[in-house]
Amino acid sequence: WDAVVACLALSVKFHRDVLFPLDVIYAHEFLDLAPHEMAFEDLEGAQRDVLGAVGYRIGSATPGAFMEEMWEALPTLRRLVGDGDGWEGVQEEAWAILYDALYQADILQYPASLITGVAVIEGVLEVLSRRYK
Repeated sequence: WDAVVACLALSVKFHRDVLFPLDVIYAHEFLDLAPHEMAFEDLEGAQRDVLGAVGYRIGSATPGAFMEEMWEALPTLRRLVGDGDGWEGVQEEAWAILYDALYQADILQYPASLITGVAVIEGVLEVLSRRYK
């Protein structure tokens, strides 16, 4: 039962903690679902077990990692924006776009790599438009 409750908790976390018109779901409410006594530490451990079983690694697919990969893999990007201020400006613009995207309800349907790529493209356009005004 620990794994079942953990899977439900992870699913809710993945699809946001609050789904309209529902309210916040607290940890103790997940613990109440189990037919046996389950502590918070049991729930946390079961979630780690489930994530470990499917080979999920936290932090492996982050926008920062994708931006770093793009910078290393695309010499045309390096030539386009240049080193230093150009790339820093692109990253600042991309992060601003990514932060704004977090508030969009349908953001989870797209992979982080796609969203990051689009944000970098928009960042490049913004930096180049400021540079050549």
